[in-house]
Amino acid sequence: MAFDYGSIDLGITNPFRTEGLIRAISGIPILLLGVLALLSVQALVADGTRETAALTGIVGGVLVMWSLLRMGAGLFQAFRFFVGRSVPANLAINREKSQADKADVTVVYTDQQLEQMLQGRQNISFAEPEDWFSRLVHSLFRRLLFLPYAYRNLAQRLARAITQTFIAGMSYALAWFSGTTGITDVTDTPVMDWLSLGILLYLLFVWWQSSPRLARLLREDRLSMPGVMTLTLWIIGAIMLPVALSFVHTEIVPLPEMPFSAGLQLLTLLLMGAVNAGLFVVLLTARSNLAQPVVEVAEYRDNWQESIHPQEIFINFENIVMANRRYREVPNRIYRGFEAKLFEQGSDDKGDFDGEMIQETQPVFHPMPVSQVFQLARTSATIIGAALFVLLAVLIYQLPLTLSAIWLAPESQSEAAVASFAVYGVIVGAFARLLQNFSHAFWAEMQFESLLVYFQCRGTYTASKLSTGTSIYDSTRSENVVVRSSMTPWVIATRAISSTFATSGRYNLELARYILEMHKAEEDLTAIMDDLQQFMRRREAIASINNEQDLAAASRIFQVNQQTRAQLDAPTGAHPPVDAERISEASGADDDTLPK
Repeated sequence: MAFDYGSIDLGITNPFRTEGLIRAISGIPILLLGVLALLSVQALVADGTRETAALTGIVGGVLVMWSLLRMGAGLFQAFRFFVGRSVPANLAINREKSQADKADVTVVYTDQQLEQMLQGRQNISFAEPEDWFSRLVHSLFRRLLFLPYAYRNLAQRLARAITQTFIAGMSYALAWFSGTTGITDVTDTPVMDWLSLGILLYLLFVWWQSSPRLARLLREDRLSMPGVMTLTLWIIGAIMLPVALSFVHTEIVPLPEMPFSAGLQLLTLLLMGAVNAGLFVVLLTARSNLAQPVVEVAEYRDNWQESIHPQEIFINFENIVMANRRYREVPNRIYRGFEAKLFEQGSDDKGDFDGEMIQETQPVFHPMPVSQVFQLARTSATIIGAALFVLLAVLIYQLPLTLSAIWLAPESQSEAAVASFAVYGVIVGAFARLLQNFSHAFWAEMQFESLLVYFQCRGTYTASKLSTGTSIYDSTRSENVVVRSSMTPWVIATRAISSTFATSGRYNLELARYILEMHKAEEDLTAIMDDLQQFMRRREAIASINNEQDLAAASRIFQVNQQTRAQLDAPTGAHPPVDAERISEASGADDDTLPK
């Protein structure tokens, strides 16, 4: 959707300014490390360590490029947030003519679904979880059902990662218990070391995929969660892995000695996983407390007997009543345009009609009343994620020096050092990415408030002729066709609170928007019906003269007719003279045109 400039500001602020500044600031130490690495290349070349110098130069270039990309992305988030007149996205396909060139690719409802929500007092945004694991997560977080899909998907992904971590931890504990009690012969063997490495790599993969980017979370309105068979395979694999490793070591081929023990790295992973899960639970709980899953509407139903054509009811409702409720002159979103269907009943002067429409006023930015706990947890998660990226940069900066020391060490020690260094780097990078992605979702949510109105009118109509000015003495006559309508209007209005997720860039507020709350709009409904009834009361059923020129012309004709009647009604031979001068002055005509 193109940027639609308007001189009237919609009052939408940039939600990523704080997050962007934190990200940009974290790029400064990474840039300094990269420059420092590049400056040390000359000294390393002078010392004769050319391999180390070459690697240091490569590392310095990578750090400089990474820092510039990170600072650029952060500053891009902190820059001006361009908001056009057509944001946020529509709830359904917009039928408004001025928006006909806009592609409604992110709508999540149809006009039939909106009608269903308004008439049935239900919110189909809150879909029931389907599988048993999703139900378990929603039972632990009972208000998770009333949050946007991005939070629900993220919660289920993290719950799946925690479950898999727990199962892997139980497997490791069971293998250790079997070895220490003599149930399995794993003592004085590298089985436990290889098991630690296998579990570590497995958990790294699990936590890496537990928090994808926000765009992917928004595309998944239904997340595929593990079934009973999948969970069974997890448990069987976790229990049988130590037994299988022990069998391979004793019966097939002895396992080589591990160059290092992954126990410390595994402990680091579990600690970081606990920190991530704790911050997410705090944020999710604070956000859940803001949810008010109200589904209420204001309703008006009555029967009217009015002298009005049915088509005029719908035209006035759309072009006057609803147009007067535009927010800052932004056209309303028309999800169902009116079509007053008239059906004749055997003749042209009577029949029945039926028509309806659904409109939404321009959504107004509705800041969420977040708590201090939520703000602190969100900022802390962003800062910790940025700090982990800086720590990863430090590890990368130390890579040339570590490798140069490894090259001088014995082979077994060098392999252990390289493996340990690489594992720590992967752990730090994985959890830095996880914290950045899930904290970004809590910065990106924006809520809007709008008036959603459903209007339906049905009834019958009859047409009759009404004539005025038919006396033999009348100089003007008006003949009108008056349509008498018996109608039953049905109006439903609600104040909808909808939620969407913003992005930095061209499509900043064009992602899908979901309705979270529906509140009664009694005052809006009363004002709408008052405007509609006043329109019908002010209408004129008889055509009349409303401008001064026509009134003056009719007055002159009346005076001429009055003089003519006075002359005709007088006795024979005693016709009063016609005051030609006075009539001429009143009519502006020449003397030759007046009766003699």
